[in-house]
Amino acid sequence: MAYNSKVVKKVLDDFDNKYKAAAADVEKRRQELRGKIPGFWETEKKLADTYKEIANITLDSGADFEARLADVKKNYTALIKKRKLLLKNAGYPENYPEPVYECADCEDTGYKGEVMCACLKKALAAESVLHSGFGRAIKNQTFKNFNLNYYDKKKSAEKVIKESPYIHMKEVYEQCKRFAENFGGEYAGNLIFMGAPGLGKTHLSSAVGYELIKKGCDVFYDSAQNILYSFEKERFSRAAFDPETTARYFTCDLLIIDDLGTEFTGNMSVSSLFNLINTRLLDKKSMIISTNLTGAEMQVKYEERIISRVFGEFTVLNFIGEDIRFKKLSE
Repeated sequence: MAYNSKVVKKVLDDFDNKYKAAAADVEKRRQELRGKIPGFWETEKKLADTYKEIANITLDSGADFEARLADVKKNYTALIKKRKLLLKNAGYPENYPEPVYECADCEDTGYKGEVMCACLKKALAAESVLHSGFGRAIKNQTFKNFNLNYYDKKKSAEKVIKESPYIHMKEVYEQCKRFAENFGGEYAGNLIFMGAPGLGKTHLSSAVGYELIKKGCDVFYDSAQNILYSFEKERFSRAAFDPETTARYFTCDLLIIDDLGTEFTGNMSVSSLFNLINTRLLDKKSMIISTNLTGAEMQVKYEERIISRVFGEFTVLNFIGEDIRFKKLSE
């Protein structure tokens, strides 16, 4: 379980550039002060020498270690006081010669010692969203804003559902939350969302994906049609073929396949779909599949080898109720 390599490289490059920009900016300001404040540069050089002295004393501790260290610290304090006075008399703030970082905790390095800083985790999550395939809508499709009140609280007329759509979908919601909460270094299993359009399948798959991205997982969301088209381009080595994309379908921590059933199902696409699902199952890589098809429709559309793996290895979550999008339009 790890961030996508492209994401890591992009974010670490950004942090490196920020750190270098802060260093270049402070050097520019110090050169400015050197030309405008007599005695400032000499004071800076003496301060730099005290840093070296402290390091040398620390490495070469002897009988008079404490006394030597106290003398250097006393000299350092006097130099800092002098520098502040020089800056104040020239009309500059006392921190003007110091670098200004976006994050004071890690000084734009991304790490506090060997521990990843919160700012780096946030940047990695934000960049991961851009590489997830969800787009910006993912932040509006979270567990927090999934509204169960759109589901009828009266008992369902569907024979397979004994309780009301509200009670049933509340359990579906809780199962998705548990899947996201328990997703870690070990195999988490697979989910298949089944139901008519507009019942919240995309919302909950996005919510799961967003929670895992925040954990540092590599999540990839794409439609079945796009996935199979990518394999077709790979097979025929077309100009727009991206080998990293097709490889990521197999390697990401969680693959979310949306709209299964809308893709063209020729021999080649069926073979590619089976290979993807079967390979990820063998590698213990989790998936979420979303489809508008019923179980009976899937059995007609797909070969037995695909059906057996999907219904044998995936937890089926049935989405029921009325089209939420229509309900929102009438509000």
